[in-house]
This record gives sequence, C-alpha cells and structure tokens, in this order.
Amino acid sequence: MSWIHNTIYIFTLSVFMLLFGPAVKAGGFTIIELGADKTGMMCSIAKPDDLSGVYHNPATIADLRGTRFHASTGFSFVDISVRLKAWPGGEGKYGSEDFIDTPVDDDGFFEGTYKPTKYFGAMPMFVTSTDFGFEQGPVVALSVYVPDFIGAFMPEDAPTRYFATEAYFIAGMASLSAGYRLPGWAHWLSVGASIGVMYIRMEGSRWQNIHLYGDETSDYVLNLLGEDYKPFWNVGLAAEPMDGLNFGLVFIGPVDADLEGTLKFSLPEGVGEEDPVLLALTGGQGLVGTYHQTTKMKVPAGLGAGVRWSIIEQLDVAADFRWWFYNTFKEQYMYHDIDLSIGGQPAVENPMVTPKNYKASWTISIGTLLRPVPEILPLELMAGWTYDTSPSPKNTRSLDSPTADITGFSMGARYIFDDHWTASVTYYHYWYLQDEVTDSILDPPQNAKFGGTVDTFSLQLNVKL
Repeated sequence: MSWIHNTIYIFTLSVFMLLFGPAVKAGGFTIIELGADKTGMMCSIAKPDDLSGVYHNPATIADLRGTRFHASTGFSFVDISVRLKAWPGGEGKYGSEDFIDTPVDDDGFFEGTYKPTKYFGAMPMFVTSTDFGFEQGPVVALSVYVPDFIGAFMPEDAPTRYFATEAYFIAGMASLSAGYRLPGWAHWLSVGASIGVMYIRMEGSRWQNIHLYGDETSDYVLNLLGEDYKPFWNVGLAAEPMDGLNFGLVFIGPVDADLEGTLKFSLPEGVGEEDPVLLALTGGQGLVGTYHQTTKMKVPAGLGAGVRWSIIEQLDVAADFRWWFYNTFKEQYMYHDIDLSIGGQPAVENPMVTPKNYKASWTISIGTLLRPVPEILPLELMAGWTYDTSPSPKNTRSLDSPTADITGFSMGARYIFDDHWTASVTYYHYWYLQDEVTDSILDPPQNAKFGGTVDTFSLQLNVKL
C-alpha cells in the first residue's frame, strides 16, 4: 500500500505559487499590500489616508466624511530562484536518481537554478463610502477587493516539475464596513468593524513519479482544484488623544476554509496508456481519473497595532506591528473519494496528512510621510521599511509553501488635486532572505535553497463627491 500512498501524499494544498509573489510573507496566506499608505510608507493601522482602512483598521474610516470612492491596484514583477537538492533512495524507497536524469553537482544539488517561466500578480480594490449627510453619524462603506490574485508556471523539463509546474491562487472579498467617532468626552476615540464574504480558489499541477517494480517507474500529471466561500470579519479601534498623534488597534478574525474540488490524475503528453503492471495490481482501474477532494486551509487570526505622529506640518512618522497566530496550523489535511485497492486493501490514506508545525509570526514596519512645501505644492512623499518573519520551521518548509523571512523598502508620491481628487503612485521592493533547508522531514525530502526579489507598482485614486 505504501508506494501508492507516496504517489500523492505530498500533493496537498497547491499554494506553490505563493513563492512567486507578495503572499510569501509572515502572514503566509494573508496579504496586506492594499492602499497608498501600506504600499508607500509600509504603515496603515493608525491612520490610513484612504478607504483601504476597511481592511487595515475599519475604525479609521470614521473621519472620511462625505461620499467617497476609492480605486487601486498593484502589479508585481518577480525574480525568484530555487536550487533543489537530489534525494537518495533507501530501504523500501526510491531516490531521485531512479527517474530524474538531471546531473547532480558535488554538493548534491541538481545542476542549474530554476525560475518561473511566467508569472502574474494583481491586487485590485474598489470601495465606496458615505456618511448619509449626518455630521456625527457613522461612515459606512461597501468594498470589493482581491488582495491575492497570483499565478506562476515552472519549466516542465526541470526537476521542480515533481513539485509544481503551474499554479494560481485567488482570494477575493466583499465586505460591509462601518466606522464611528464617539461623541462627547470620548470624541478622541473611533470604533469600527467589517463583515463580509471571502472567496478562495486555487489550482495547481505537478508531476508524480511512482515506483512500480524493480527499477521501473511511471510518471503521472496531477492537477488539484479547490474553492470555497467563507465569512470573515475584523474589528478596530482608533485613538487621537492629541492633534497629530494617532494610535490604531485591529483584530482580524481567522478563516478555516474547505477547498472543495477535484484531484485529477492524467498521463504526460506522449504517453498513451498506463503501465500494464499497475493496471493488473488495481484490477484494471489504474490511477488515471478525476476524483473529489477537500483540502483544509487555515488563514490565521491577526492582531495589529500602529502609531502615527505628525511631528510638524511637513513631516509624519509611523510604525506598525502585526502578529499572526500561525501556531494553530500544525498539519495539512486532504480528504478524497479515491476508491482504489491493492490486494484488498485501500491504496491511499484518507485523509492524507502533511506536517506543518507552524509557529506564530510577526511583522514590524516603520515609515515616514513628507510634505515638502504644503503651502505651495499639495504633494506628499512617502517611504518605509519592513521586516517579516516566516511561520514555517525549516524541516517542514516545502516548495508548495516556502515562506521565508523577508525585508523590503517602499516609496511613493500622492498628489492632492483639490478637495475632491487625490492620486497616488507607490513602489515597494522585497528581498526573500537567502534560505536553505537541510533537514526536511517531508517525503520525499525537499531540501533546497530559496532566494529572490519582488517589485510591485501600485496606483490609487480617491474621489470625494
């Protein structure tokens, strides 16, 4: 039974493409790069200057009076490299040398550095808000945004094909938010909340080589597709104890998604039929076919705190700290309806379990906003820096979710045309800190070196009617 089980054991959540975009942060599956303040000065909890606050801290929209509209998007460009280590065979197992003919260097790595052949990433956001004409009432906002729409393709002729060849991930949200500045003696406090629906869809493909008998092996192409709708929520608090000094606190609720869909086995191009020995062992059924699967995915709760201080009219400084409760993510589960037997015994474990053993992770950011000549030119210049820790221990880090520590900087400019129009352009650059896995406990072991950069350009437009 074990050799069939090993054919698909590690093909769980196909979020390999998270390697190729802003999603590979301490937040793992949690993307926070929305709005000019976050993408321009890295800080957005205490006082985002636009309606992206519906996500970062809904309490902050309480001061965005009138009827407003926000539109923004970001586009990412990636340069990521992977060096993959060959894995030896052992008792009852076969090694990469049994089916991969790529040369191996003296350090045990497959020769060459592997990169995606194609990549796309975009983060659109649309928000509209109103205070219904009341001077002291709440501000209510409706928003639709896609914080994560990314995809990547890896070469079909590289050893990495046995971990991923193509993948994409979509996380879309629709929410209703409200922010309210308290009256009377508590006028320096604002509260807010958002509730909505999250749509998650992911698809990924990879090859799988199985051991049949003796030195004989056979390749299959696996495709995983899953999607789910789940409610989500966040609550926030904003305080302005004195003019120019703002504090923010936000809690983002967790989401436990059941990504339901299909698990498909097919033959590589040019292969006409399955191995006759495998067909005999499975009573003519074989592995080729489309099955139903449900993959359990955890998007953890998050807690954030921020401060922003307008030191003088020309200069603001800010800092954010975010904490992600990834320590709840210990194992990955996939349930399926594969009814395949060998010798009267089920051939595939159900559920299939992959160890994760994640730990809590955190992010720290600092930023500044400069108004060079506010009396003459309504221009704001932004800059920031961030450091982000990975939730994944090295021994369970894999090519399907290789989160790594990162650091990066940002810059941007915002022009205020008049009381009604504001436009911003921002840019940030992340370095994935060079990392190496040497003690993988996965099967097969995924020892590798990761490194690379991400460049993202974002545009924002804000309109007050």
